[in-house]
Amino acid sequence: MTKITLSLIFGCLSLLGFSQQSTVSTGGNATGTGGSVSYSVGQIDYTNHQSANGSSNQGVQQPYEFYLVKIDEVNSIELSIYPNPTTDFLILELDQVHTDFEYVLTDMNGKMVDNHPIESAKTEIDMRTYSSGAYHLTLKNKTTTLQTINIIKN
Repeated sequence: MTKITLSLIFGCLSLLGFSQQSTVSTGGNATGTGGSVSYSVGQIDYTNHQSANGSSNQGVQQPYEFYLVKIDEVNSIELSIYPNPTTDFLILELDQVHTDFEYVLTDMNGKMVDNHPIESAKTEIDMRTYSSGAYHLTLKNKTTTLQTINIIKN
């Protein structure tokens, strides 16, 4: 009887040593007059709790991870986009100047936040004014979407 009891106690104690942890892509803290909140960007499984005072989402998070540094030979065009994740500027480098190319930056809801023609082989995209989160950077020519890259702004 004592062996069974001890086995159950040690079995339960060993389960208490495990906890949820996650490495997230990006996140931060937001503070306002109504309070503060910590947030992170990733794929989540959550439950929603609502009351007359507001709502709260609680759950588990699986991070989105982007390790894209260089893309070779997109429609015979060599391009690099770095750093990703970024905090201030994103660099878009092409193997040569293509005057009919443009980039389009959209948020995760599909809303366009920036677009410009590409006028040199190295283009600097200012990300400082955008909030932290995930974005899509699309490289286009006059008729075709050449490549879409996921960008993380910290």
